[in-house]
Amino acid sequence: MQFIDIHGHYAWGIDDGIANQDEAIKALKLAKENNISSIVATPHVVPGTHNETDIQHFKKRINDLKLLAQQENITVYEGCELFLNHDYIQAIDHQLLIPIENTSYLLVEFDVRKELGKEYEVEDYLYEIEIKGYKPIIAHAERYFPHGIDLQRIEQWIDNGYVIQVNASSLLGVHGKTVKNNAYQLLNNGLLHIIATDTHRSQGHRIPCLLEVYQLLSKKYDYQTLKALMFDNPLHVLQNEAIETIQMNQSFFKKLFKRR
Repeated sequence: MQFIDIHGHYAWGIDDGIANQDEAIKALKLAKENNISSIVATPHVVPGTHNETDIQHFKKRINDLKLLAQQENITVYEGCELFLNHDYIQAIDHQLLIPIENTSYLLVEFDVRKELGKEYEVEDYLYEIEIKGYKPIIAHAERYFPHGIDLQRIEQWIDNGYVIQVNASSLLGVHGKTVKNNAYQLLNNGLLHIIATDTHRSQGHRIPCLLEVYQLLSKKYDYQTLKALMFDNPLHVLQNEAIETIQMNQSFFKKLFKRR
C-alpha cells in the first residue's frame, strides 16, 4: 500500500526539522522505502515571530524540496504547522501561514511542553480558526495529555468538525508509555482520522516510518481502517474533501486493548 504523509518537516534548514539538503535526500529515500508517495511539507510557523519574508522563504524551500523529491518519484505539497499562541489571529488575518496545498485545511499545534490550556485558550482558538474559513487539523493530539488522554475532549473536537492527527512515532512508543497509550486509545475508540510521521530527522526516532507502523498495526487492525488513516483521509485533505470517520469494531478492540 502507498501512503500519504501530511505532516513532516522535510524542508531543510528552516525550523527544528531536517537540517540540510544531504539529510533531506536521506529522508526522502527513507520515505520512498516506506512506500510514501506524497508528502506535505509542514514547517513550523510561529505567529509573532515569522513575517511575510519568512513565509516566502518557507515556500521557496518547499519548492526546492519538490524538485529534490522528484528523483524519488515523491510528490511534495505545501503546508505548515501553525503554532497557536496569543498572536495567531493576527497571523491568520495577515495570511502569515500556509494552508495545506491551497485547501481549507490548516495543520495546527499547541505547546506539547505544557498542560493543555483551558477552553478559552484551546477550543476558542480552534473556533476562531473555523470562523476564519479554515478547518483545523490538530497535530499529534495524543501528545497534549501527559496524565492520560481526555477522550471526551477529543470527542468534542471531532463533533466540532476538527481533524485529529496522530504521530506514527507515538504508536511506536518513541514519546513514552503515556503518549503511546494515548495514541492507542484514540485508535481503539475511532477518535482519530490521520496517522502521519511528523518527520524531523533522517535517522533515529522521528523519521519517515509509515511502512513500519502499518506492518505493526496490520497484525491487529483491518486493512480498510489503516488505508483510511494512512492514505484515503490524507488524500481527502489534499483534495479539499470531507474526511471519513473511522469505524472500529468496539467489542473486538475492547478485548484487544485488555490484552495489551
